[in-house]
Amino acid sequence: MKREVREEFLKILHAHQQTIDICEACATTTRELAAEVARGGMPPKADLVQTMEEAERVLSELAGAAGSAAVDRGDDVGRPGE
Repeated sequence: MKREVREEFLKILHAHQQTIDICEACATTTRELAAEVARGGMPPKADLVQTMEEAERVLSELAGAAGSAAVDRGDDVGRPGE
């Protein structure tokens, strides 16, 4: 395998692992929140704020990755005047 192809493959593999990690974190957070609410509890406000901030960071990263992927695919999405 050529060096450039291997580097690109590893880049894609790394991005895929990040996606898996994000999905796992989302599922874990959802499960924990649901369990807390099911017990009749309410998570502390600071925990909820921290979760929201982290979610915003992840959503921002995902938006950037989606835009980058669209450019890599040659999509016309986001080009001015279209």
